[in-house]
Amino acid sequence: MAGHGATVPKPQNANGRDHAPCDAHEGGNQVELRVLLFVKSDGPSNGVRTQGVTVNDDVLFSSRPFVPHTPFGNPIARASASLKPEQLAPIRRVALFAEAFLPKLDGVSKTALFVLQHLQETGRDVIVFAPDNAPPFVGPSQVIRVPSFGVPVYPESRVATPSPMVMSIVRDFKPDLIHLFSPISVSIAGMLAGRTMRIPVVANYQTDLPGYASQYGMDFMEWPLRELLRLIHVNSHLTLAPSTATLRQLHEWGFPRLRLWGRGADCDMFNPAKRSEEWRKRLLAGRDPDRLLCLYVGRLAHEKHLECLHGVAKLPGVALTIVGDGALRREIEELYSDTDTVFTGYLIGEDLARAYASADIFAFPGTNETFGQVVLEALASGLPVVAAAAGGVTDMVIEGETGILCEPRNEEDFTRAVALLRDDPELRRRLAEGARRFAEGRPWSVIMAQLEDYYKEAIEINEYLLEHGTWPPDEEFSR
Repeated sequence: MAGHGATVPKPQNANGRDHAPCDAHEGGNQVELRVLLFVKSDGPSNGVRTQGVTVNDDVLFSSRPFVPHTPFGNPIARASASLKPEQLAPIRRVALFAEAFLPKLDGVSKTALFVLQHLQETGRDVIVFAPDNAPPFVGPSQVIRVPSFGVPVYPESRVATPSPMVMSIVRDFKPDLIHLFSPISVSIAGMLAGRTMRIPVVANYQTDLPGYASQYGMDFMEWPLRELLRLIHVNSHLTLAPSTATLRQLHEWGFPRLRLWGRGADCDMFNPAKRSEEWRKRLLAGRDPDRLLCLYVGRLAHEKHLECLHGVAKLPGVALTIVGDGALRREIEELYSDTDTVFTGYLIGEDLARAYASADIFAFPGTNETFGQVVLEALASGLPVVAAAAGGVTDMVIEGETGILCEPRNEEDFTRAVALLRDDPELRRRLAEGARRFAEGRPWSVIMAQLEDYYKEAIEINEYLLEHGTWPPDEEFSR
């Protein structure tokens, strides 16, 4: 996917040597795609293509560079079409507040976009509030671009600030329900609007901000961030957590009305059938084709603990390829300079799907994932996963069934696990089959039907609140 003005250097290994061409798209430490036009269409929703990324039916182009974190296709149209009318919540107008949104493609923006697509596909009117680098429309839905500022430790991120205009626009739109995605700043206005208008507010907890504060040496921010988040979620009708680990953590912190809402797998996009010898050669980039190809996909950031894979990169018979980019790119390349590790930069769409399918195993040492979408994509691609036994990935990486769990931040444990898979082809085959089977059991149709149930429950809770002036006993509304 070389877009207009995209910088596409040759991938290099950690020693700086050129490798065979691999469709990596990087410009310094970020992917840079400069395109010229936004076209709004009022036609039916079949999926818009932005430089190879299916977004919605409209062609979204941005005049700004952007850094995609995760690729995505468009499994939502099929999932939404499978729902029966009686499965849908009785809402017609929904306001979404997304702390991250297009053109950034991470777990928060991806989930917000999928929910937006689902609501559009099921005939709802939707308005989106997002940072001001977002496109003005996604399909028929207007995006209200709220003033934002950059984050030094996350150069690809923007933080939208609460703005007085938000409340006025929400009142004019008259939503039946408000849905917050990883609320922390602009979503405060969404929560307040919902409570003032006496309508249901549903909040997704998706980012472990207190944990990130600790990872970045700002321990003094852990408690204030936790309390701010608790204030937002206490005033929401439901909080949706993406994994049991996150659910338990939020319960310990005193968050009420918690519900588990995971993510779906796009098993058409991410599929072992997409294995490609051409892509395997690109990922190996001149290394021995008989070596076990170990893949990592994600940001190059402190909380991903990529230092834990250094021993893996030195294992005889193993080739490590790192797909992704971030502020720590140069530091991590320096760490791996004594290995032949390949850094591709970001891959998205079909390129990423073929990269997953053409590898042998997937390694993920991150410890602060509330879910871990790349892990589910790897499982759908039929890859055994070696992951840290921490956070949301523990719902998906099941010891002896879909992969191997390692002690968090333990390089030796990761090295041992990968060596075990290198030496046991039968174990790899069994885990690969289990990985694919696990992903196939999590279609987006089930996930979106569950979301509709939670919308219905939020409406019931709101009716109780309006009648009794207090929140209902939580057990009355547990599902």
